[in-house]
Amino acid sequence: MSKTKLVAIVNVTPDSFSDGGKYFRPEEAVKVIEQHIADGADIIDIGAESTRPGAIPLTSDEEWQRLEPVFKILPMGTFSLDTRHAETARKALDYGIDWINDVSGFSDMVMLDTVKNSDCKLVVMHSLSIPADKNIVMPESVDVVQEIMEFAKKRIGEMASAGIARDRIIFDPGIGFGKTARQSWAIIDSTEHFSILGVPLLIGHSRKSFLSDRPGESRDEQTLAVSQTLVKRGVAYLRVHDVAAHKRMLAHAN
Repeated sequence: MSKTKLVAIVNVTPDSFSDGGKYFRPEEAVKVIEQHIADGADIIDIGAESTRPGAIPLTSDEEWQRLEPVFKILPMGTFSLDTRHAETARKALDYGIDWINDVSGFSDMVMLDTVKNSDCKLVVMHSLSIPADKNIVMPESVDVVQEIMEFAKKRIGEMASAGIARDRIIFDPGIGFGKTARQSWAIIDSTEHFSILGVPLLIGHSRKSFLSDRPGESRDEQTLAVSQTLVKRGVAYLRVHDVAAHKRMLAHAN
């Protein structure tokens, strides 16, 4: 059986690209969380601020208003918070959150100060803009893998200087965030190169537009096909919507 672990996506938002609005009510969010756990998710990644192109940014207060009712009724499990706001992270740490997944890559020193003395895992994602902006992308002329590698080395070094142990860090190259479809595929095809960073790799490709022109759930087949390739290449974490199908796939992976 594969050692790859599944990170389930739960968006407590009205406007996320795939499932916006489905789990906006706390009771609905917890219901789907329980289902993801039953389906075999290893980590549940909860986000309250949509990062899709055109999304309206939230303040930390607005974000916490969405999250706190969910946190108060969470079942037992391992949980990640998808946030770029230091104050939201601080409040979540008081609830015992296991991971902080920062789509801005811990570029804020206040965020680093907030998390450095905790025990939680830290997911560092590469992006050019938050929310994602289709007009802000890496130039086609650059070596996208090398550019992201240099970013990761620099950020991991900065985090080490801030007193954060390397074994707490997970890297996400940010599929679709400031990358063209071609560049996203180049990252997928080069995941083994990121092993030189010495930290686990997380790939969040699920249902994203680089896979197909078809919307949302209709991309699940392509998502699963890419996931199978990533498992063979030893990617540590896959961030996905369809946990049940991925769990079945992992059960048969070598």
